[in-house]
Amino acid sequence: MMKQKDQNRRLLKSTFAVAAPTLLSRIFGYIRDMIQAYYLGTGKSADAFYIAYIIPNLLRRLTGEGAMTAAFIPVFTQERKEKSKEELWKFANAFFFNLTLVMAALAVLGIVFSPLLVKIIAPGFGAVEGKWELTIFLTRIMFPYIFLISLAALAMAILNSFHKFFVPAFTPVLFNLAIISIAVLFARKAEEPALVFAVGVVLGGVFQLAFQLPYLWRRGMRFKLSFSFSHPAVRKVAKLMIPGIFGAGIIQINLAISRIIASVLEEGSVSSLYYATRVQELTLGIFSIALSIALLPTLSELTAQRDIQGMKRTLIFSFKLVFFVTIPAMVGLLVLSRPIIQVLFQRGVFDEQSTAISASCLFFFSFGLPFISGVKILASAFYSLKDTKTPVIIAFFVMISYISLSWILMRPLRVGGIALALSISSILNFFLLFILLDRKIGKIERKGFSASALKSSFSAVVMGLAVRFFMSHFDFQRLVFSEQLGVLLSAIFIGIIIYLLINMLFSHEELRSLRDVFSRERILKE
Repeated sequence: MMKQKDQNRRLLKSTFAVAAPTLLSRIFGYIRDMIQAYYLGTGKSADAFYIAYIIPNLLRRLTGEGAMTAAFIPVFTQERKEKSKEELWKFANAFFFNLTLVMAALAVLGIVFSPLLVKIIAPGFGAVEGKWELTIFLTRIMFPYIFLISLAALAMAILNSFHKFFVPAFTPVLFNLAIISIAVLFARKAEEPALVFAVGVVLGGVFQLAFQLPYLWRRGMRFKLSFSFSHPAVRKVAKLMIPGIFGAGIIQINLAISRIIASVLEEGSVSSLYYATRVQELTLGIFSIALSIALLPTLSELTAQRDIQGMKRTLIFSFKLVFFVTIPAMVGLLVLSRPIIQVLFQRGVFDEQSTAISASCLFFFSFGLPFISGVKILASAFYSLKDTKTPVIIAFFVMISYISLSWILMRPLRVGGIALALSISSILNFFLLFILLDRKIGKIERKGFSASALKSSFSAVVMGLAVRFFMSHFDFQRLVFSEQLGVLLSAIFIGIIIYLLINMLFSHEELRSLRDVFSRERILKE
């Protein structure tokens, strides 16, 4: 068995193998959102596009970062340990073509029943002339994306099982480039720019799948046409997937529900939630999601080896890392929510009112950031144990709580109340999952990562006060774009430096771990 220090180090390196292309993807994602905001703003076309995108995008989250990956990797890892290579690839091949058949059928059904789906998801759209019809049309264009991205997610799961993370993590870059390219070429001339972006989504899905296929071939997958729903390993994955679809995607399901509720508020509420979510996901994607992607194969291997103590140590290390990154990110977003939205999106038809609404959503979303990240770690632990039922039970309870809180808080806070309800439900989700995992595998030592989180919190508060003091010296609203960008980047840089300096004084363990991974001597040894 691998020593814990080496295990932690491999986990960190795998995390950065995901984080580096993810950062690049987020940069191109921002450019994509900037172009979308310029052409669509927060009006009818924007609301129609984002609601139409909910269904395929939600399924992308569930298959790519949730249910299918969570079910497939532990089973594939166990098969790899116990069976021959021939049997392993026979299972992978059967699952690939089974999934092809199922997702193709689902895409066709989605296209046929788009009017019903839109009516369920956006009941308030019928009151605005043309909005409901446009949403249906866009939904039909984008539904094939479900088929493409599900297969791309399976390719990712197989490669991740071999601890190959960079290639799958790079595919979202191609997705964003596809949308940007087609928008630059056609959006200006299009009568309805939302149609151009919808076509770009499907084209991006094609690129995401095609890019990974050669790497699967190199690993040993030969794509021989075969269907086997009775294969024991296929049945195992399917059994784990069914409840996992709901449990793994609770955050994404809550976001979809938030847009449904927001559709009955004033125009622009749905798209404001979307823009705020995109900024929040920048932090989640760069490190937290990257860590959870790298963590699942590691925990699955430990489970296959029946090394529960090693699993606990890896979980504690993961909590320390994720809180070290997300607590200061939360404080930074709270202090800089409006300047961030203004710099990223305020241009074209995205005006000051759009900025104010989106900044309000981002502010309230920020409170849940560390807990959403923690939920992803806990979910990986349950899935590595082949337990998808527990997250489902918690997910159902949390969803009911979220819906109730949304209706209560949206009255005084409007769309900001929906964002706050999501944060509160994420906190509840985290603590319930932690308590149940603690009971399942035995006591998880809280003292280590709790002390680490307190250090991070203190450092982040000091950082936030310093950044707020810095920003108070500028009349941000009156600055031109280049000046706003310079001030915002300076504030972020100052915040990072202050946070790191304080943690150096604390001799924070996570800083030593990061330094160990990237030290010159270590790199040369390898």
